Amino acid sequence: MSISVKNIMRLSGGAILIASLGACASQQTAPMSNSPLTGPVNTGTYPHFTPDPKGETTQFTPEEKDALRSRISVAKSGQAGPSSDPAVAARRQAELQLLKKQQEADLKEIEGKSSSTPQ
Repeated sequence: MSISVKNIMRLSGGAILIASLGACASQQTAPMSNSPLTGPVNTGTYPHFTPDPKGETTQFTPEEKDALRSRISVAKSGQAGPSSDPAVAARRQAELQLLKKQQEADLKEIEGKSSSTPQ
């Protein structure tokens, strides 16, 4: 069976006519008519697009904050170097001098024993 070009043109023209009439007959809906949101409203304030952030943990009370600060200051003072207190620095220096003398005595004793040991 052979279909002529004339018949194909008639069928395609009919299809285009039906499609165009169908498009004209359909009712146009307003854009976003099914959305619960309405159009923009000028409220006179800066727009906020996100809710306010919430803290991930409970916040410190002023009493807890003061307690933590006092604990930190005590820990800082405990870690202070000897340069902050002259008495501590003098005591530390005396301990180092004593250790140096003990080390020299131990070294002389070791060297004395090692030199007398035959090889």
